[in-house]
Amino acid sequence: MKKGLIALIIILGAVGYLAYDWHVKTKILEDDQRVTLYSWTDEKGAKHYTNTQPPDGARNVEEKKGYEYSDRPLVIKLKDKVVDGYKGLKEKLFRKKNRKKDKR
Repeated sequence: MKKGLIALIIILGAVGYLAYDWHVKTKILEDDQRVTLYSWTDEKGAKHYTNTQPPDGARNVEEKKGYEYSDRPLVIKLKDKVVDGYKGLKEKLFRKKNRKKDKR
């Protein structure tokens, strides 16, 4: 009985944390309007992204006020890891099956 209760508390805590993380990273955090971001291209054609003024001679200068919170919620990161792991496992399994067919 105690083990089941402890497991339930751990599961509810994990789900609660994931829900909180999702809410904070998708609903609460707003753009920070105090920051100005610049994108520009240098003379070699390389694209740069900075929070400082681009140098003289920079081409295609774009200025954006504020930025969005860029970290994805943990739930999305976990889902992506599971999907990538599944794809890798699937590739390994099919590779082994194809090798067995080729040996025949």
